[in-house]
Amino acid sequence: MKFHKDKLDLRLYQQAILSTTAAKNTLVVLPTGLGKTFIAVALAGLRMKGNSKILILAPTKPLVNQHSRTFSKFFESEQEEQVVFSGEMPPKDRANQWERARIIFSTPQTIKNDIISGRINLKDVSLLVFDEAHRAVGDYAYVFIAKTYLKQTLDSRILGLTASPGSDESKINEVCRNLFIESIEAKGREHGDVKPYVKPIITDYKFVEFPDDLKVIREHLIHAIKNRLLELQKLGFMQTTDISKVTKKNLLALQSNLQAQIRERKFEVGRGLSVCAALMKLLHALGLIESESLGALYKYFVEVWDSSRRTKTRAIKDLVSDFHVRSAYSHSQEALDKGLEHPKVAALKNLVERQLKEKPGSKILVFTEFRSNISQIINELQNISNIEVHKFIGQASRLEKGMSQKAQAEIIRRFEDGELNCLVCTSVAEEGLDIPSVDLVVFYSPIPSAIRTIQRRGRTGRQEIGKMSVLITKGTRDEAFYWVSKHKENKMNEAIKNVKNKREGNLEMFFMKAEKEKDEEKLMVFADVRERGEIIDRLFEKGINVKIGTLKAGDFILSEDVCVERKEISDFVSSLLDRRLFEQAKNLKDNFNKPLMVIEGDLDEMFKVRRVHPNALWAAMASLVLDSGVPILFSANAVETADLLSVIAKREQLDLKKQVSLRGGATPKAFPDLQQYFIEGLPQVGPGLAKSLLRHFKTPKNIINASEDDLKKVEKLGDKKAKIIRDVLDKPYL
Repeated sequence: MKFHKDKLDLRLYQQAILSTTAAKNTLVVLPTGLGKTFIAVALAGLRMKGNSKILILAPTKPLVNQHSRTFSKFFESEQEEQVVFSGEMPPKDRANQWERARIIFSTPQTIKNDIISGRINLKDVSLLVFDEAHRAVGDYAYVFIAKTYLKQTLDSRILGLTASPGSDESKINEVCRNLFIESIEAKGREHGDVKPYVKPIITDYKFVEFPDDLKVIREHLIHAIKNRLLELQKLGFMQTTDISKVTKKNLLALQSNLQAQIRERKFEVGRGLSVCAALMKLLHALGLIESESLGALYKYFVEVWDSSRRTKTRAIKDLVSDFHVRSAYSHSQEALDKGLEHPKVAALKNLVERQLKEKPGSKILVFTEFRSNISQIINELQNISNIEVHKFIGQASRLEKGMSQKAQAEIIRRFEDGELNCLVCTSVAEEGLDIPSVDLVVFYSPIPSAIRTIQRRGRTGRQEIGKMSVLITKGTRDEAFYWVSKHKENKMNEAIKNVKNKREGNLEMFFMKAEKEKDEEKLMVFADVRERGEIIDRLFEKGINVKIGTLKAGDFILSEDVCVERKEISDFVSSLLDRRLFEQAKNLKDNFNKPLMVIEGDLDEMFKVRRVHPNALWAAMASLVLDSGVPILFSANAVETADLLSVIAKREQLDLKKQVSLRGGATPKAFPDLQQYFIEGLPQVGPGLAKSLLRHFKTPKNIINASEDDLKKVEKLGDKKAKIIRDVLDKPYL
């Protein structure tokens, strides 16, 4: 692979940042369009040594493909040396391509799945790039991959790229901790090194009055929302009836909690779940009338009423029978019949019309929060002369097919070539739009996110003076979002300064721990394919090699003797009632000498699920231990279960020197494992002895043909075992 360094003309600020990234794990914070990717290209050229690999991660497929195109301009290679991974590619093909590839581009979830499945190892990766690094929080796949990388790789380097890492110090610190960042390189548009390369952005906030006819509709919706908030408060599910303090995020969390209780047969929470669902629909309607368009609201009402005729869902039925909701629907229809519309629609048309008149060759992006409002906006903009407007949306949609990646790429091409001069976009255009110059960016509504605001604004002011306009409806949540966004952005800039160049966490201790783990004998756990998420992540974090497949018994195999069946509280009770419990216990006992059952969750909850009498549960547990011979252990949550599994695995494999047997679990697919599996079928041959036999005789065929004397030459295989093996192989089957 050849790196064409001469093609890479780095600016002075990029060169300065590159010197830091070459020495330390670095988070690079630069506004969109200032060449973060070129810094990654240059660092890849520096870190490409011997047979090492470069791994470039990005959160979306269009971004992954964009990075692949950029890198291919500077690296000359064979086709198999630069590859793009996707979830659609067969896992076996990815594993084969990983072995041959030098530069890999992928979404993080694909890489995480391949690591967990044992298809790839990061030990040869000399540079790991995390694009849109601000996503490295919570349980996002970036966090898992970074931890695994430092444990598997001695010569590691991490580069994080983002236009906006977060709006407060705690968020930025979390990103730095999760990506093991040692230094932050942050330069804004006003920075002395950057200023010569950017053009100013003229920002205009246009406030519009909220018409009285629309206020009537809003008041009815507010009454309907408050009534339901009051009901949730009486049911004990909501602390406040203040609409300004209720968000979609709050309601989704409440909905998830209530659904979990329904699964545990607590059907008394059903009313709360129904009210919660209705509230989310009403908040959506309120957002449409305050911030979007009357046409979009009316269209939404029509969908709700159509749905009510096809469904028995209580939330929908309640809405269409609610006086205030029916009144809001009626008033919206009357307002449209009178030719009324949200003033933002006309304001947007005027903005775009003026821009095209002042500069006929302009390219314009219009961002709207709701896909349902796009058709209304496009219908209005199409009345402008010399405009070629098109929607730009993502793939996923509840009501329409959306746009495929191929369709998105074609729209971008037409926009770049001038066939289109205006795109009406959802948030999909915030990340990954590779458009060199946009003259005007319009926020149809302000958004309360500093990160998204910065990403949108970064689409303009690159090669020429840019413009950004934000439409705000007076006296609505638009004004609140406007102030929240400004506050968060100012706060973010201050937070970056405070965090810059601070070491987060004790990196030296982590590196020492990682290197120590490389020297230790590797623990291994076989996990059933149904076991995903926090347990598997935690086991990997602890340095355990987890192999996933379909197990014939249990959920986790920890040694040739020990297999664990994991039961969450609700599953334990359900399996008792449908009689699966003792069948599973028998299966464990038949396949392993030391079966275990782990019951996970709050033990008090066990006696509230399905209204099963406590004595029945205690009797079941007593029978498992005394009759089935399956001991029971308890854990509070998934993390505690993973810690318990790792302690048992360490005891079995390191302290007692036992191997992890494949016989009781799934038939392996990897060829060496399959050979070991076959030899373990011989009498009194466990995994340790099977490996010794294979190392000594090289092939299973040689083992089968070996004489009794030859077998005895293998360590730990004495006269008795050798005779039994030969007898089994030689004597006729009766």
